[in-house]
Amino acid sequence: MSGNNLVNEKQHKSPRESGEDSEDESEILEESPCGRWLKRREEVEQRDVPGIDCAYLAMDTEEGVEVVWNEVQFSERKNFKSQEEKIQLVFENLTQLEHPNIVKFHRYWTDTHNDKPRVIFITEYMSSGSLKQFLKRTKRNVKRLPLQAWRRWCKQILSALR
Repeated sequence: MSGNNLVNEKQHKSPRESGEDSEDESEILEESPCGRWLKRREEVEQRDVPGIDCAYLAMDTEEGVEVVWNEVQFSERKNFKSQEEKIQLVFENLTQLEHPNIVKFHRYWTDTHNDKPRVIFITEYMSSGSLKQFLKRTKRNVKRLPLQAWRRWCKQILSALR
């Protein structure tokens, strides 16, 4: 790796990765209706999750842990109204799901106060990101992963699919 690439990588690190949280990113933008979750300005990368318009880091004030505040926005109120029952059913099922190898859905609610309604849902924060992102980072840093690690991941994936 050339010295120039190393400099560029350091410049692209988020404040979270470099350990320097800026006050702007920790600013509270919104609060859940129950007051438990506080949405912060810091966005979370969710490129691999279709349908999520934006995701922010949030704080669970009861548990004292970081979570993800996910938002799905609808272009029109009538589109939302026609799908509202299906949406509620899906999210009710997701919040009931309990498995150690599946991201936990804590709660969801709808916000219909704006012209563009949205569904907001809170999920567990996985700091390593998706398995795909983790493997990409690992591939750059480690030439070859031990077979034992692959076995453990495969068992976890199969357990979640059961």
